[in-house]
Amino acid sequence: MKKLVSLVLVFVLIFSLAATAFASEQHRITKKTPLLDEKGVLTEPGYCTENLYEYDRAAIKARPTRIKEWDFYQITDGKYMLQITISDISLAGAGIFTLVNMETGERYEVMSLSLLTFGRMGMESDAMTPHTISRHRSGFNLDITVQKGETKITLDAEKDGQKITADLSLAMMDGLESLVMAVPFPENKRQFYLNQKINSMPVTGKVTCGDLTVEFSPDKAFALLDWGRGVWPYAQQWYWGNGTTRLPNGDLFGFEIGWGFGDMSAASENTIFYNGKAHKLGEITMTRDENDWLAPWHFTCEDGRFEMTMTPYFDNFTSNRVLGLVGNICHQVFGKWDGTATLDDGTVIEIHGMDAFCELSDNRW
Repeated sequence: MKKLVSLVLVFVLIFSLAATAFASEQHRITKKTPLLDEKGVLTEPGYCTENLYEYDRAAIKARPTRIKEWDFYQITDGKYMLQITISDISLAGAGIFTLVNMETGERYEVMSLSLLTFGRMGMESDAMTPHTISRHRSGFNLDITVQKGETKITLDAEKDGQKITADLSLAMMDGLESLVMAVPFPENKRQFYLNQKINSMPVTGKVTCGDLTVEFSPDKAFALLDWGRGVWPYAQQWYWGNGTTRLPNGDLFGFEIGWGFGDMSAASENTIFYNGKAHKLGEITMTRDENDWLAPWHFTCEDGRFEMTMTPYFDNFTSNRVLGLVGNICHQVFGKWDGTATLDDGTVIEIHGMDAFCELSDNRW
């Protein structure tokens, strides 16, 4: 028996050392670092689990029309999917609200759009620094307030005579870690993407769309923040997957995966979150039926630490490309995820019926 215990301990030690060795191959930022140098070139591609990159829009040397900034929140509870966005992509700025019933496909949307904003939306240089960003225009009133331990989102808008409101609280635990990446593009040294993905935010509150009221409860509703700043090529395509769930013992588990967008040789985008702590992963490959979006998707990690199958139940398909030249075509596929994920210390987490998504987004903008 003692020999068996010893062998198990040795295995765990070897696994932990292997995981640490792989993580060390990815370049981790450990101190405050200016994002761009005096020439507008990304100083240090890599990742961190809190934002240590110092972003300054004025340091960008690319054409002003190419600068893009957004705060994108998504809340899901397995039935409803809510997206709230404030963005400034220079040629236009917007506040957007979208609620989708994933069982019926019914959608509720309202948007406030301004042209030629060029930074006037007042987007913040850091996602977690306490601040309020607002969009108040023509009956569209959106406020997002980030403070220690909580983000508050309120909306009061109207479309086609239908009142649309939101009053939501996103909880953020102490020491919450995230994935932050700074990615270059080989086509142009002055192109870059700074991105922070924040998981593990239980949601309390409600939204109303006319006669419909949706209540979100923190036992099954979770938010993510996709916070992006950058300049990138006109045409790009990426895969992105994300989700958070509460395990049977009450612990919070989540993941962030992605590939295809820029040069990720300094670090992968793939990360597990367990009770708010980040566990870095290696490269992930995915296989699926190219002719059927709702057939199972299979995910495997090169270091064996993320082995999942997604069984889709809803394709949130959107296509807004104008004349085939500008816009986005996206299959955001939601499904039930089953499999295993392994933490840095070798602990294996079994996942059963987790609600999460993976998307293929094709962009021209």
